Amino acid sequence: MNTFENIRIVLVRTYHPGNIGSSIRAMKTMGLEQLVLVEPREFPSAEANKMASSAEDLLDDAVVVGTLLEAVHDCAMVVACTARPRTFDLPALEPEQAANQLFNAAKNGPVALVFGPERMGLHNDDIQLAHYRVSIPANPDYSSLNLASAVQILCYELRKQLNSALAAAPDVAGNPEADNSQLVLPNVGIRENFYEVLEEVLNDSGFVNQQHPGQLMLKVRRLFAKAQPDESEMNILRGALAAVQRKLK
Repeated sequence: MNTFENIRIVLVRTYHPGNIGSSIRAMKTMGLEQLVLVEPREFPSAEANKMASSAEDLLDDAVVVGTLLEAVHDCAMVVACTARPRTFDLPALEPEQAANQLFNAAKNGPVALVFGPERMGLHNDDIQLAHYRVSIPANPDYSSLNLASAVQILCYELRKQLNSALAAAPDVAGNPEADNSQLVLPNVGIRENFYEVLEEVLNDSGFVNQQHPGQLMLKVRRLFAKAQPDESEMNILRGALAAVQRKLK
């Protein structure tokens, strides 16, 4: 269960407060407890409490923040739930794959599963903070899922991962090598700091076309999203940038 304590569900700019209550109820049925709300339209709310239906204790502990970066800055893995690719695309996972990635990464620290607003979903700026995107296979003629339903499906996939881990616990205890721990990814705060420094170096070197500065960084972000450098590799890159900055000065 310690792994589950590192998994947070993040709802971004939720429009209907009842969906917040329904989502926290879906979380509690699967054993997840951490809810972070980014700029909810209305919260606290009597409607949210009503729809929580015996999960009000978790609703009382929900954290409200002003930006998605605040919600995920310390997370080594962030998966964005989106029904379709955006301009800024990410490696795509099936729900079971996403749950597996999140569960394994949560053994080492905080991770986040992010859901967007009911009407439009996550913006490109939101998705840039994620490592992967996950889509729930649905009827192509009617693929729009209620927010709480999407939360329920992915929380269920996470529960399956926990149940499998608990069932395998005796084997892992007898054979430590059976626990295949993965490389530690840099958290979102470290990664965003790297992008800021990289953009500064590219500007100072004269490499950036000042008429279209944002286009280059968008492509750079896509490149690193595909490459998925781990924490050690990111430290090498940050050290290289620091050396370049010293030379430029």
